[in-house]
Amino acid sequence: MFFPRRINYFSHALNREVVEIYWNTGLFYFAINLTYIFEPIFLFSLGFTLVQIMVFFMLVYTAYALLVIPINKITSKIGYKHAILIASVLQILYWLTLLGIKSEYKLFYLAPLLYALQKSFFWPSYNADIALHNVKAQRGREVGVLFSVVEIVAILGPVLGGLISYQFGFLVLFTTAALLTLASVYPLFLSPEIYTRHRFHFKNFWAIMRAYPQNFFGYWGFAEDLMLMSLWPIFIFLVVPELFSIGAIITVASLVAVVVMLYLGKLIDKFKGFPYLQVSAIFYGLTWLFRSIGSGIVNVISFDALTRLGKAMVNIPLLSKTYELAAARGPDYAIAYAVFFEFSLAIGKVFTALLAIWILTATGSITNVFVVAGVLTMFYAFVRK
Repeated sequence: MFFPRRINYFSHALNREVVEIYWNTGLFYFAINLTYIFEPIFLFSLGFTLVQIMVFFMLVYTAYALLVIPINKITSKIGYKHAILIASVLQILYWLTLLGIKSEYKLFYLAPLLYALQKSFFWPSYNADIALHNVKAQRGREVGVLFSVVEIVAILGPVLGGLISYQFGFLVLFTTAALLTLASVYPLFLSPEIYTRHRFHFKNFWAIMRAYPQNFFGYWGFAEDLMLMSLWPIFIFLVVPELFSIGAIITVASLVAVVVMLYLGKLIDKFKGFPYLQVSAIFYGLTWLFRSIGSGIVNVISFDALTRLGKAMVNIPLLSKTYELAAARGPDYAIAYAVFFEFSLAIGKVFTALLAIWILTATGSITNVFVVAGVLTMFYAFVRK
């Protein structure tokens, strides 16, 4: 009796495309989780200030906001899977350029452009692909399993990334991640390209922008995501200045989120009327607001665990709604909504980065930035269907 009850937490009768996406997601996110925590730490170790690091990410998302629309004209012609292949190559070039900053300072300005190009090819295609191929009746569970895959590799990635960087250095770390990124593309091509004839139309994008102004601002909640990829790893590094220990902390914290995501995904499919996103957004925002309480190792572990839990609680209802909206009217509309989603969060992250630069310049306090990020995180509650 116990085993069948547990198996219901997972999706069933999966579309082949969804299975391929799961494999792609697992391998790609394993590569990302090897490195993303250590990218800002790498820049910090080269002597870049907190303000300069926030300028780096501001450049990433400014370029992303400008590129995501024209790049998806190209995606319309080559198809989602080939766009993800290009994105994988760009991801590797980004890591190589990041490494090159150590010997050539000017690459500091090229790396954000490559990162923005990678995002422009990858994320709209990835999100539209998922939206079109998950099963409506179990969308919450499929997103739950998808993000559990992400969290499972998030358990292994940071501790392994910390071990590799501690023992062998950043070059070996980024090389390992590059090989995994190339491997992640293979599962997508086990079946033919899909929806190669979809078209990105600006009129669809503009119609979505006018129809969902609250969602435009709601996606500004990704301010927390910007913190997770920029200042939060540095904050941990300042408290625990050992790369392997940082990876271990993230690994322990990630364990909490896996079970929560699986269970929450099932609840969303079962109780569709409950305002999961609104409740989760407030809870998650509060976890950022109170990070100024202390900076000891126990607090760092506690807040990182709360971060993983809060992000799990937000992501499943948020992306379930997003994918449902994107899938409402066919492939042309799906790519338009995916671009709208990415454009909105990019603008929100640019705004967050500018606020962070101002706060760091004025006060020099990372925790003050976290307070602002906490307020913006609560914007997730604005997202509606």
